[in-house]
Amino acid sequence: MHLGFYINNSLGEVTKTCTEDEIAKILQIHSMNISIYFVITFSAVAVFLGSKIILNKIRRNNAQLTVIIIGAGPIGLTSALISVHCKRVKKLVLYEEQSKSNVEKRTYQIALKSAQVSFLRSYGVDFDNLEGLWHEGCFYTRVGIYLEYIIHILPLYSKEITMHFGTKFAREMRDDIDNIQGRKLVICCDGSTGLASHTLGLSDECVIHSSGIFGAVAAVERNNETLVPRPEKRIHNLSFDLSAYISSAFEENGNSKFTLKLFGNSRCRYMALAVNKCDSNIVRALKTVLDKSMMRNIFLKCYNIYKRSDETCISDSYCLNNMKFSPRLYEIKLSQRMENVGYISDCDLFVITEGEASRSYNYNTGMDINLGVKGLSSLQPFIEMVTLAETEHSIMQALVFKMEHSEKICRESLKYGLKEYLLL
Repeated sequence: MHLGFYINNSLGEVTKTCTEDEIAKILQIHSMNISIYFVITFSAVAVFLGSKIILNKIRRNNAQLTVIIIGAGPIGLTSALISVHCKRVKKLVLYEEQSKSNVEKRTYQIALKSAQVSFLRSYGVDFDNLEGLWHEGCFYTRVGIYLEYIIHILPLYSKEITMHFGTKFAREMRDDIDNIQGRKLVICCDGSTGLASHTLGLSDECVIHSSGIFGAVAAVERNNETLVPRPEKRIHNLSFDLSAYISSAFEENGNSKFTLKLFGNSRCRYMALAVNKCDSNIVRALKTVLDKSMMRNIFLKCYNIYKRSDETCISDSYCLNNMKFSPRLYEIKLSQRMENVGYISDCDLFVITEGEASRSYNYNTGMDINLGVKGLSSLQPFIEMVTLAETEHSIMQALVFKMEHSEKICRESLKYGLKEYLLL
């Protein structure tokens, strides 16, 4: 039996009369060709995908960025230390307005809580070989000693590091940053009055939170004393007799108990006075009475009564000429920058704020560095995220991660911060 059969192939159209066996052979050959084509196509796709995965893996493993830090205070230099520990960071650039010698001579004392000490140890800070004082799990040292230590150890890491001391970051330096090849991260650590983040495009608008506490601070500097670190001392449940300054209308009708904190090194002594927000007569008096001598005498007597046993008393005349103090109680507030992270796609640039450039109190507790160090706990994972971010979605994920962490720090600080550093 013969069948009429039309076959189309790559050589053109052919008309032929074939037997059933010939048709079967032709179909078998055609099926084999399809299978071979499928195998070749699948192999090509597999090779392509495999090559892409390998190339992406190589690219991710080699992905790096440049970190630019503005400000060589304790938070700025700690940011630098964390950055050089990150394998993603290939280059570090630092800008500081003051000279290197002035940075290392800063005299005020910082106090690090045990949690922040453990965090800094993980990044190589050798507290056992750092001049300072241990007391109840806290480490006290002069800030210049801490800064000098970090400046000394940064070059020990195998990174390209450039430090510009005596160089104020200005608008024209934005072009220098833009000209750096590759992805960049700028960390603004130039304090609450710094303009670097605004210069780089972030809004300088802040949200002001009340802590629910009234306070006042005082400082006495005695140049004849050395810069020996001292532990803090807290005195609770204090009350004051203001009968010499106010009328009987302001006599106390309740129990407004104050907390006093003495801190700082031997030369620079500070006092912080605090009371929970209330409307008692004594609190209203200390908020409104314009007689500065009232608050000055409160600090003078508090210091002479509660000073360390090895410290000398302060005379009235010395206090009059050398004590700087808040003339009245004021509300302690936390300032939180609304926009503390951003991305500029044109030059592939991330910008974040840290330390007092991001959040700060209008009050000195001697432990303010701890708030900034808490914020730095998210810096290394953030560096990893921004280095590898490719899509708009992954970039946004990195920004949200940093913003949420900053928001968490502020919430916890309002809830626990001053209580932990002052009232407990």
